[in-house]
Amino acid sequence: MIEPKKLLRNPLTYILVASPLLLYALTLLQPVHDDWSYFTTPYYDFGDKFTTRLMPFFSYWRPFDGLFGYVLSLAPGLFPALNHASVYTAHLISTVIVYKLCGTFGFNTFARNVATVFFFISPAMLGTVLGIDSLNQAYSQTWGLLGTLAYLEIKGRTRVPAWLACTLVATLCKENGVTFFAIPQVLAYASGKATLRQVAKDTLWAVLTVAAYYAARKALYNDNVYINDEYFENTLSRKLKNLGVFVGMTWIPLDYVSLWHAASRNLATVAITAALSMPFILYLFFSRPRNLRSRLLIGLAVAMLVAASPHLLTLFTAMHPYASLGMAALVVAFLADNVKNKQTLTILFAMFIASTAYVDWHHWQKSYESSMTGKRMGQEAIKELEKPADKLSVIYIDRGEQKYSSFCAIPYDAFGWGWAIYKETGYEWPRKISNVAITEAETQKIDSIADSELKNEGSQRVLLVYGDTVKAIR
Repeated sequence: MIEPKKLLRNPLTYILVASPLLLYALTLLQPVHDDWSYFTTPYYDFGDKFTTRLMPFFSYWRPFDGLFGYVLSLAPGLFPALNHASVYTAHLISTVIVYKLCGTFGFNTFARNVATVFFFISPAMLGTVLGIDSLNQAYSQTWGLLGTLAYLEIKGRTRVPAWLACTLVATLCKENGVTFFAIPQVLAYASGKATLRQVAKDTLWAVLTVAAYYAARKALYNDNVYINDEYFENTLSRKLKNLGVFVGMTWIPLDYVSLWHAASRNLATVAITAALSMPFILYLFFSRPRNLRSRLLIGLAVAMLVAASPHLLTLFTAMHPYASLGMAALVVAFLADNVKNKQTLTILFAMFIASTAYVDWHHWQKSYESSMTGKRMGQEAIKELEKPADKLSVIYIDRGEQKYSSFCAIPYDAFGWGWAIYKETGYEWPRKISNVAITEAETQKIDSIADSELKNEGSQRVLLVYGDTVKAIR
């Protein structure tokens, strides 16, 4: 039986106690932007065959997302609350695994607690944990960390199969899970838990498993292929931006809403949150510079870069720092275990917690406001239409509004290009929505476009969206 004193000293106790309130806050967030158009929405069009959900689709092979969308199609009223509950559950499990991994490496209780809290509240988790379409990112991390724990902890013949099985599931959750076919060996060698020969042998099994995965993916290939060119923008500016997001959201925790979103910009808030959080990070890394030469720390840093590499090489957005957050937390654990003065670090960590708590809340608040804008626009459209319409056209006047990831969404994106209507009608109507975007300089074309949509597209009604207002004009 666990002693009450130990429970009170364990951060997982407080995380679990706070979870019902945190989960309730998450369920208040409604869909915006990509949330409307991904697999994990009710009635996503996979075609007539159920098995299509399980096959490679577009540039993805994410059967678990397809199955999740199927469940939502059976009970659409669960969307998006079930999404939020599932993502939060994954984050909670990953937090526990990070806590366990810290014990695996022999870090002291203080370091373990600091790393656990860091992983749970770091702003690097916001793009995933506040998301609705982010089950893939959350569970790829969970299964990858679980595979890492299996590789480092299990003894005997089941160790490698357990690791490979967990990592294969991570890869089927999201493609970046493939990095965990390499990460555990790096950590095992760096910590002295495995010899180079053993690592080479295990890596051979990993290579064979990855080869089998890609062979199966090729064999199941179909014509539903779409490549987002944004993921393959091979320019220096893109790579520098990717690196900036990776380093910034992981190691420079400040209020990015107040920095990047013009309508919310508040440089005083940026300065205060940076001033509160950065001393903790700086003290961790530089109170004992010799720590930076440690073999284990170098191994953890390499593992972190490996975890982030798929996104660094393609596209790195607010959701993607989560892929390497588990490794970043272990870096924090190592440094906290070897810090010069734990009392000083405790004070700085308290400041860090205060800052990140505000940053997390502010991002939640802006996400809530964005999602409520979409919901209100959907309800407003229904009132404007007065009666059901099976086919709608939406004319959107693009005002060049600025967004900040999914936290501060453009009203039209929050509206889901009209799909908020579908949700607000209980997924009864409309069945088809077409969209036409024009600039403010082209508003004289509105009447002719509306007439064309009725005549040529077979639409029954036409809506005009300007900012966050919706009007029925035909």
